[in-house]
Amino acid sequence: MKVVILTGLFLCFFLPAIRSNPDTSAKVVIGQITLEGNRITRPRIILRELKFNTGDTVFIQDLPDILVKSRQNVFNTGLFNVVRIDTLRDDLSPGKLNISVSVIERWYLWPIPYLEFPNRNFNAWLEEPDLSHLTWGMNVKLFNVRGRNETLTAIVYMGFNPRYGFTYQTPYLNRKQSWGIGFGAGWGFNKSLISGTTGNKDVYLSVPGEILSTQVTAYAETFFRPGLYSYHTLSVSYRYSDFADTLLNTPGYLTYPTRYYSFFSLYYKFKLDHRDVRYYPLTGYYFDVELIKTGLSGHPVNLFSVQSSFRRYDLLLDRFYWATGITLKCSWPSEQPFAFQQNLGYGRDYIRGFEYYTINGNWFVIWKNNLKFALVRPRTGSISFIRNPKFGVVPYGIFLNLFADAGFVNEPAAGDPADNPLVNRFLGGYGISVDLVTYYDIVIDLGLAMNSLGIPGIYIHFTAPI
Repeated sequence: MKVVILTGLFLCFFLPAIRSNPDTSAKVVIGQITLEGNRITRPRIILRELKFNTGDTVFIQDLPDILVKSRQNVFNTGLFNVVRIDTLRDDLSPGKLNISVSVIERWYLWPIPYLEFPNRNFNAWLEEPDLSHLTWGMNVKLFNVRGRNETLTAIVYMGFNPRYGFTYQTPYLNRKQSWGIGFGAGWGFNKSLISGTTGNKDVYLSVPGEILSTQVTAYAETFFRPGLYSYHTLSVSYRYSDFADTLLNTPGYLTYPTRYYSFFSLYYKFKLDHRDVRYYPLTGYYFDVELIKTGLSGHPVNLFSVQSSFRRYDLLLDRFYWATGITLKCSWPSEQPFAFQQNLGYGRDYIRGFEYYTINGNWFVIWKNNLKFALVRPRTGSISFIRNPKFGVVPYGIFLNLFADAGFVNEPAAGDPADNPLVNRFLGGYGISVDLVTYYDIVIDLGLAMNSLGIPGIYIHFTAPI
C-alpha cells in the first residue's frame, strides 16, 4: 500500500515536470514561406526582414522568439498596419514547418497637411500663440514607390516662412539589399526667426516687410545595413544662406560680418536598433552615435559635434513596463554662432518640465525614465463602416506613465546669468502622462510635469518621450 501511495505521489508531482521539460535538441526545417496581403510590396522586401529562410534548420525551443522578432522586423518597415506570422505543419514531411506571413498594407499616398509654429516646438508656441505667424502647407508623400520601400516627398509650405523642395530615398539598391541612397533639395526664406535667448527663453525677431534670411540646401546620402539591426548613414550636404543686415547687427547671431554663407557639411550615424516597435517601443534596446562636421577648416562656419544615445525598454510585470534613456552631446569650438547652433530644447533633446526653455551650452547630458502601465493593451480593433482594411483595421493602445528626467548643460564661457541662468546646474522634472498610440505611427502624449524650478506645466508631444 505504501508503495502505491508513494508511486502515486511521484506521478502527481514529478511526471508533469518531466513531460513539460522540452527536448532542447529537437529541430525543425523551415519549409515553404508564403506571403499574403502584399498587393504592392515586393516579396523580397518582406523576406529581407525574416530571421529565417526556406531550408533553414532551427531548434524548436528557439522558434517562438524567431517568429516574434521576424514579425517585429516586418512591422518596423513602416509599410504595414498589421503583420501576422503563422506556422503550418507539412503533412508530407513531418520534420518540416511551413510559414505564412500575412500583412495589411498601409495607404501609401499621403497629402499630409503641414502646420509649423515659429517657435521651436508646439509647447513653446502655446505659451504665446500667434496665428498670423504660422507656416502652412503640405507634404505630398508617396511611400513604398514601386513596392520597393522607396519614399518620394514633395514639400510645399506657404504662409509666414515659405519653403519648397523634394526628397527621395531608396533603402536597397543591390541584390543583397544592404546598400541604399537618398537625396533632396530645397529653398525657403524666413520673415521671423529665433535670434537669441534671454532668461533661457527664445527671442524672436521680425521686421515688417523684410525677409531676414534665405536658404538654399541640397544633400545626398548613402545607407548601409549589413544585417537586420545595424545601420550606417553617411551624407554630405550643401547650404547657402543670405542674411539680412539686421542680423549682422544682432550680437552673437553670426560670427563674421558677412551676409552670405556658403558651406558643405558631413554627417555620419551608426545605429543599433533592437526595439520591438520603433515608433513606440515597449521592449528591447537602442544605441546610436552621430558625428556632424558643419563647414570646413578655414571657413567662417567651422563646427564639430558628437552625440550619442542609449535607450532600454523592459517588461517588468504583466502590463508594467520600464524605459530609461541617456543622451550626451559635445560640440566645439567654445564660441559658436547662434545661427548654426542646436542645443537642449530642440527635437527629442529636452527635459520634461522644461519644454518652454532653450539651454545653450558646449555639452549636455539628459537622463529620462518612464514607468509605464498599459491601461489598454496593444490590440487591433475594427471600424465596421469602413470597408478598406488600410483604415478600417485599427491597432491601438493606451498607457499611463510616471516619469522622472534629469539633465545638465555645461557652458564654460557663460556670460550674463540673466541670458542663460539654467546652465551649469542640475535640472530635473517629474510627472504623469497618458499616451494614445494608434496606426500610422500616431502617438499623442499628454502630460503634467513639475520641474526643479518648482514650476508646473501641461505639455503635449507627438512622439514617444524615450
